[in-house]
Amino acid sequence: MYHTVHMFYKFDFHYYSAMYEVLSELSKTKKCRYFEEPKGSHQFHLLGDQGIKIILKRSTVVDEITYSAIEIIMNPMRLLDGNDYLQLADSAHFDQIRTSFKRALNDIRKKFRSKKRNKNLIFRFDLLDIYSFKRVDFAINISTEHVALYMKLIKRANIPDGFQLYTIYNSISKRSEPPRDSFYIFRKRFTKGKGASLELTVNCYNKGIQMLENGLPYHERAMTTIRFEIQCGYNKIYRIIRSKNLNKQGYSQFLREDISAEVLHTYFKKTVGYGDYYTISKAKELIMNTRLKLETRNNLIETIELVNDKRGIWKARETVDDKKRFDEHIKRLHDIGINPVTIPIAERIDYLPCLFDITNQI
Repeated sequence: MYHTVHMFYKFDFHYYSAMYEVLSELSKTKKCRYFEEPKGSHQFHLLGDQGIKIILKRSTVVDEITYSAIEIIMNPMRLLDGNDYLQLADSAHFDQIRTSFKRALNDIRKKFRSKKRNKNLIFRFDLLDIYSFKRVDFAINISTEHVALYMKLIKRANIPDGFQLYTIYNSISKRSEPPRDSFYIFRKRFTKGKGASLELTVNCYNKGIQMLENGLPYHERAMTTIRFEIQCGYNKIYRIIRSKNLNKQGYSQFLREDISAEVLHTYFKKTVGYGDYYTISKAKELIMNTRLKLETRNNLIETIELVNDKRGIWKARETVDDKKRFDEHIKRLHDIGINPVTIPIAERIDYLPCLFDITNQI
């Protein structure tokens, strides 16, 4: 399942010029926002109320055109219902999405075909399967009455090697801090001569709070929803395409449940992990009752004590000299069903099941 996709379709200058003229005129007629960004990028919010942003891009290097394309950033569930900011798209929605996308671009298609200068140009931009992918946001919604406590624990999860914690500047504390209601980490890819690009982000957040902060319509179910989301950039998407023998174009293939499930499970395991949450005393008791060697049990107890003292796996990991050994202990704890992050006694709850429970998906 996913909630946002960033697609692109390359074309030549004739198509670029024709589409710019059409989109500009329609935007003016309908009084819709559009503007130019640096590096030859033009954004059109003509279909914003349907969850679609259209971008025309044209970049040059020493007077030579290197990239000319139309890009579509789309939330497919908002395409089906403009006020749906909660539900996620899957394969069952494909026919509706395809039909609604074609309908959404109807005015653009008519305007394009009405231009005499376009008589030799074919309008195909309302066909989803002509597009290639620049980014796909795979996601899952998980319903729980303990949203606040889960988020408190999740923010103490692991940060894998190569990832950085996303922070924002707090004008009150005068320092950069992670978002209050989310666990948000990212990984960049560095390419020689091109600098860094965002390759992948992991974001787990309180969906209800996120909607309120963005001024979105109130949704009762969102208030008991945690969203776990993996945003895959171009390089990650391209690796998925190669590993799954997919086509470079084709919208429907990324609605496949097996692909989204594999991506989500991989990064949930690397960050939050599959162990259940216990108080530290209960976790120690469970460890001592296993059939592991006494030395192993003592090592695992030392690990959860360190995580508890430092208030997080990633914070604890920063303090140890042998990170490989620490990672092995974290993995062993998850393997026996215990999350290294323990529930504070002040919460007055001694157990919470692993968040990634398929029965709680909505």
